[in-house]
Amino acid sequence: QRLKEAFGLSQRGTRNLNDDLNDFLALVPLDEVIAIVLDYLANDQEVQELILYLQSEEFHKIVITVEELDEFKLLIKIPEELGIDVNSIINLIHEIIGLPPYAARKNTRRGVGLNGLIDDLIAILPIDDLKALFEKKQQTSPDFKALIDAIQSPEFKSILDKLESLPEFQKLLQNLRDKGVDVDHIIELLKALFGLSRH
Repeated sequence: QRLKEAFGLSQRGTRNLNDDLNDFLALVPLDEVIAIVLDYLANDQEVQELILYLQSEEFHKIVITVEELDEFKLLIKIPEELGIDVNSIINLIHEIIGLPPYAARKNTRRGVGLNGLIDDLIAILPIDDLKALFEKKQQTSPDFKALIDAIQSPEFKSILDKLESLPEFQKLLQNLRDKGVDVDHIIELLKALFGLSRH
């Protein structure tokens, strides 16, 4: 239920960008996602070690440093201006890893390990349906098209490039790599999804 609230799935009323994103989230089998995650958390040592690291003071310092960067604030400003409740999503992540709320600081498994968790989650997603809905929304929803246009704009790419070049952000990525997270592959997948290139 907290996931649904964070992504606005429980909200109804005049259709807006949140409703477009809710349509994507509605295709995701959340109960299965949660069951897989809980299984890994209970039984996979590599995932358990990652969670301990994500809840450590060392990782918290890195997250706080990144979130205080002007580039990060610019990055989240774009979806905020399009009506996405970014703070709720960030605060849900903060709650999971044991950090105080961001706004208050604003002044069944088949694999093994972290990559196994990611693979199992991807395996239950209706990828073709999500792609088809993505294409449909670009054609039928002005708000959704505006979001994608903003993400694919030179201004957004410039912010991303600057954020990626920062030592603090690179340290965060490297720490995740050291924990076995294939962050480079994840970044490439996300950029491909939104029509962005690495360079």
